[in-house]
Amino acid sequence: MRWLVLSGQLGQHRDGTLSEDPAEQLAAALENLRFNLDAAGMTVEDVVKVTFYLVGTFDAARRRTLVADWFGTHRPCMTLLYVSALAAPQYRVEVDAWACRSVEG
Repeated sequence: MRWLVLSGQLGQHRDGTLSEDPAEQLAAALENLRFNLDAAGMTVEDVVKVTFYLVGTFDAARRRTLVADWFGTHRPCMTLLYVSALAAPQYRVEVDAWACRSVEG
């Protein structure tokens, strides 16, 4: 098995921009996760565990829709935690993920 363990996937875009909207930060954090999966030769279907850290108020229905759309039919185990703060006050979302893929040969 080949494992990929990622932490600190923030809601900041690759160009350095950061929305104040927590849902947009979540979408950006999930795209950052996808970029790292792609770089490792993995896909969303390889994700086995995800932890979401959220700060402040968040539209739960919008969050569920974003996560469901991103994962499609794949359902890894997930944990969601509300925390008082992240590394800097402007960050409202952080995502950690574990992915695993069989190694053939």
